[in-house]
Amino acid sequence: MIGVIVGAGRIGYNLAKSMAEKHDITIIDKDKTSCKKVNDTLDCYVIQGSGTNTSVLKEADVNKADFFVAATGNDEVNLLSSVYAKDHGVERIISRLNNIGHEEIFKKLNIRVVNPERSAMRFIARTIIRPSAQTLVSLGEGGAEIIEVLVKNTDLLYTPISEIENNSDKFKIVTVYSGDDIIIPTAETEIGFEDSIAVLVKRGYINEIREYFRKVK
Repeated sequence: MIGVIVGAGRIGYNLAKSMAEKHDITIIDKDKTSCKKVNDTLDCYVIQGSGTNTSVLKEADVNKADFFVAATGNDEVNLLSSVYAKDHGVERIISRLNNIGHEEIFKKLNIRVVNPERSAMRFIARTIIRPSAQTLVSLGEGGAEIIEVLVKNTDLLYTPISEIENNSDKFKIVTVYSGDDIIIPTAETEIGFEDSIAVLVKRGYINEIREYFRKVK
């Protein structure tokens, strides 16, 4: 897949790092030092410039991208660059949301958002409430369990669940947690960056399936 990431901070850099080996990634950042870090450590095409500069976005070939992520610490930059990507036919767009008060603007434009602080709070709450193994519930006399997994396997990102499950009789994805959204998936639902999932797994395959979703390339 071809992807464009605006912002080479912690989130943008780590996303590019996790995907660069298997995908063609272009990363945009106006900071010279951040661009140099990416250029020196990752196999990405790096453009120094603002995510609101149309000439920079044209250079990044946003119109050819399969996905676009706006990951800067500035909501205005994230919004404007995401709108540009939307206007140029990119179907998979995710924007970092820094100020919850701006969420309604993004929603009106149908731009999917992730708020790092809110996601972190949700994760902490889960860790406190649920055991470390993240076993949610046991079903029957040892037949299966539902486990929760943060998806780290980049080969599974933006792939329909029907392809991920691939007619397996070992597991079934029953819920997708994306930001604050709780999604009951269909066969066409896709798993995005930093999504976690609830999976119904036959007990003998729990470790195998957990590793399948957590595997870092």
